Amino acid sequence: MGRVTHHCMARPRMRRVKQALRRDLKCALVALDGEAPLHDGAVHKARKALKRARAMLRLMRGEIGDRGYRRANLRLRDAARPLSRLRDAVVLLDVIAKLRADDKDAELASLEEELHREREAARREIAERPAPLRRIRRSIESVLSASRPWRAPSGAKLECSVARLYRKGRKAFALADSDRCDETLHEARKQSKYLGKALDTIAGPRARSVQRAKAVSDALGDDHDLAVLAKKLAGTRQHGRTERALLAHLGHRRRKLQRKASKRGRRLYRRKAKSFARAES
Repeated sequence: MGRVTHHCMARPRMRRVKQALRRDLKCALVALDGEAPLHDGAVHKARKALKRARAMLRLMRGEIGDRGYRRANLRLRDAARPLSRLRDAVVLLDVIAKLRADDKDAELASLEEELHREREAARREIAERPAPLRRIRRSIESVLSASRPWRAPSGAKLECSVARLYRKGRKAFALADSDRCDETLHEARKQSKYLGKALDTIAGPRARSVQRAKAVSDALGDDHDLAVLAKKLAGTRQHGRTERALLAHLGHRRRKLQRKASKRGRRLYRRKAKSFARAES
């Protein structure tokens, strides 16, 4: 009886996965539907929708197969990548503004000028030219069209997909927590973000696992932005406050963020993948 009840309760979750996938793809298309130039908000909205769609694809993997998953994921990844260049420049400018607010003596003028140039170059490449936008839209439309006949994942396949997501995130986090290099930290951030977005659809935003995954990905996301900023800072010549002091300041902030991510991540990833997936899906 318990198994039947669990199966009946799982059915709406299965349907929500496919519905969320198609809704997010349509959301990205609507955001990119305006005439060039697009404003930064539209680009940000499209990029977020594509991230959610890729998380849903991971939950659909057991139903559509590895080949179908890889094809669709590649198309969405290629669609999102140009948008990320504009996002990175905008976010780093926001980070600099926060650094200025926290430390009035911080000398970041030359780096800020460089980021403004990068932002304008990204805008010219993506947001202000119709051809790149058309290519991005075609990639998204192809996945939306392909997804129409896909069936919602069965309970067993959904559970298997959650276990795969969790296992991959757990492995990425363990590696990042041991060596804490930029590449492993960034990978742990991406995997925890996919896990959190997937679980949000299945369990809802109030679920403890969703909140923990979000806390990990947010902390590692802020750490990644500071890492990129530090690399750019190392390649510029600052005046006034020394470059070494600025880099030390960024390093201190990064260590705090990494400790926060480590604490939350150990709670999130303390279980075995099958046990976690059984409880969450």
